[in-house]
Amino acid sequence: MRKVALPTLVAFFLILPGVIRAQGDGPRSQLLLPAGVNVLVPTYLNLSGNYNFAESILVQDADITSDVFVLTYTRAFSLADRYAQIWVNPIFGAVDGSGSVVNPSTGNTIALESDARGLGDLLVNFKVGLIGTPALKLPEFAAQPQTFQLSAFGSISAPIGEYDSDRPLNLGTNVWAFRLGVPMVLPFKLFEKPAFFEFFPSVAFYTDNDDPTLGADVRAQDPLYMIESHLTYNFTPKLWGGLDLRYRYGGATTTDGISDDNTQDVLGGGISIGYSFHPVISMQASYGQVLSLIHISEPTRRACRSRMPSSA
Repeated sequence: MRKVALPTLVAFFLILPGVIRAQGDGPRSQLLLPAGVNVLVPTYLNLSGNYNFAESILVQDADITSDVFVLTYTRAFSLADRYAQIWVNPIFGAVDGSGSVVNPSTGNTIALESDARGLGDLLVNFKVGLIGTPALKLPEFAAQPQTFQLSAFGSISAPIGEYDSDRPLNLGTNVWAFRLGVPMVLPFKLFEKPAFFEFFPSVAFYTDNDDPTLGADVRAQDPLYMIESHLTYNFTPKLWGGLDLRYRYGGATTTDGISDDNTQDVLGGGISIGYSFHPVISMQASYGQVLSLIHISEPTRRACRSRMPSSA
């Protein structure tokens, strides 16, 4: 019989230093919950490099540090006898940057000495099960063996965050973002203990920013394709650990019709660990780093390598 946590308050501490943040939903984020369960997850992220996490954009010749707090509320329920889940992510934090940025439409170089504080954009996510995802209450959920799971995922990012086009860096984006994906989970046994392999391909689409920074008129962004995978293992009933791997491609921007030369083609990896202190309280920590910069434009590659650790 599978041991199951009750409605859980999780403290999730995530550190992803490096040149480009390999963003993701995190390990075990796609595992099913009992129907009717409510989960509250406070998350802290410390990010550093030349990646503007709010806008999912590379910024050449920049050093950006972000301290972000995300409070995620999740509700699992039944929808036409299928498993369904909705979760909302209000974001708060601070971002500081230094270096320089170039407006491609004018060729002007602007010093990037900027900081922002306050509210970020609001993320609303939805998932519905397609295969191996029955909506079960807690007693049935605990007794039901897990099999391969396939779900349909969608999210909307609403531009309610702090945004000022006179500032090079912001917590808000001034654009709507839409993401679609098909998360998959394969539960299995390893040395007679539970293990999970998660695989999550997705793509994000962005509306144009009609009031971008740098004094431009409009900024457009290409779709950003992402693959996220995690392999996690229960060392004990309370302690688990895992390996994380993420890949991102695309997301290039154009400002006033001129390319910003910032296509992303990045492989990132890391490790995670989680511990359950109580059936309703657990903690999770992750560390990640850029593993490879693949086919990034040469100016961007040089900017990234100038700040890459020697081990990268």
